[in-house]
Amino acid sequence: MNAPSHSIQRRSFWNARSFGVIAFVVVIGAVLSAAFGPGVIGLDPAPADDGSIGLETPRLHVRVVQAQSIEGPELFHRYRGDVIARRDSSLAMRRGGRLQDVAVHEGDLVNRGDVLARIDVADLHAAAASADAEIAAAEAALEEATAGPRYQTIRAAEARVQQLEAQWTAAKNRFERQRSLRSRGAGTQQEYDDAKFATDALAANQMSAKAELDELKEGTRQEQIAAARARLQLAKAARQRVEVDLSDSQIVAPFDGVIASRLFDEGSIIGPNQPVLRILESPPVHATFGVPADVSDFLKLNDRLRVSVGEAGPDSSQPARVIRMQPQINPVTRTRVVEVELEADDTVAAAESIGWIGKTATLWVPWAKTRTQQDDWIAHNDGVDRVPIWVPTSALVRGVRGLWSVYVAEPTLGSDLSADSANTTLDGNDTNVVAISRRDVKIIRTAGQMSLVSGSVAGTEAIVVEGTQRVGPGVRAVAVWESEASSLSSQETAAR
Repeated sequence: MNAPSHSIQRRSFWNARSFGVIAFVVVIGAVLSAAFGPGVIGLDPAPADDGSIGLETPRLHVRVVQAQSIEGPELFHRYRGDVIARRDSSLAMRRGGRLQDVAVHEGDLVNRGDVLARIDVADLHAAAASADAEIAAAEAALEEATAGPRYQTIRAAEARVQQLEAQWTAAKNRFERQRSLRSRGAGTQQEYDDAKFATDALAANQMSAKAELDELKEGTRQEQIAAARARLQLAKAARQRVEVDLSDSQIVAPFDGVIASRLFDEGSIIGPNQPVLRILESPPVHATFGVPADVSDFLKLNDRLRVSVGEAGPDSSQPARVIRMQPQINPVTRTRVVEVELEADDTVAAAESIGWIGKTATLWVPWAKTRTQQDDWIAHNDGVDRVPIWVPTSALVRGVRGLWSVYVAEPTLGSDLSADSANTTLDGNDTNVVAISRRDVKIIRTAGQMSLVSGSVAGTEAIVVEGTQRVGPGVRAVAVWESEASSLSSQETAAR
């Protein structure tokens, strides 16, 4: 009677144990399904009674994107340089003396032509007054020479000639009488000689007076006028020298700018050409960079680039224009100096850009401007014509012997793997059923979340970008198209 009871108890024990094992398996399956997605347990369920050709629709979904539609990040060459003022001048006076006035301080904005400093010029004011008097005297002499003799002077000269003519006539008559008396032996020899000499002297005086009268009537000679004009020019040149000395006794702003330093104050005695102020030209400011020769060969004047100041990245950069390039290559650094002009936009005030002077700057040269962007020599070094493509770094799968691969979704028989069928992949339709295959690729460059690769991947093929950890070569899955291919990187990546 005891044996049947033992058999019943043993059967109950095994039934309870079987139910526990079944429950444990169900729980483990649910956990694995939740962790790794549908299709991990039983990728090939029982065939459906729908008259299909014998292949079941898998429950595993992978996200794919067309290879040629993936947009890579914008890459840059990055070169360090310095922000400089377009013009930087040390201002001094050519004359020495005592500083009388310094009108500006560090940081003051000045305009071209503003008087910034001057020295004591009392001696120059006295020299200017003397030069003005010399000019007035020379001008009067020139006017007199140009006008010629006055009418009254000519009349007086004519009267003098007439007077001498009358005296000569009287002397001549007296001489004739003395000669007549002498011929008869009545007069003395002395009287005869005196009458003769008086006549000759009056004749000479008469000729001189006539010559002076003729000269007055002809006017002033051109040589005399030229000499008077030359004396006037000499006086004016002396006055101009004083003006030059006055100009050299003050500092005038040569351009619009900001005062960088003030070296002396009022009352200081300075020497000729001794700097007193330093001025920096107002914006736009410039920046200089040493660029490798192979990159500078692709740059030309007026090219538009981006420059950031300090440690800012390309997103915070300012537009810049290439204005100057050094013709020769530095034999030591093998670089060429490139100078750009920063074109401050509305977000940057003039005072702020002046504060950039002296700071470190970064020149961002897009890879698209240089031959290195193509990277064809890396992609073609194995003799195969392959076009580099960008893929998300997460889509790369580690292969054998240190190589890398990507998974490509290939359409199966009867499927329609195209971007137009993207909306028919989550409703159980089997038109997007794909078979996964591995393609070896070569990594050319990695930029953040994107990688540039080269391999046997056609531009029209679909690359698995999500779910690579759940699939493998030969696995069948349902392809889910990405709505839009992008670089997945919100910030442009800088590369050397």
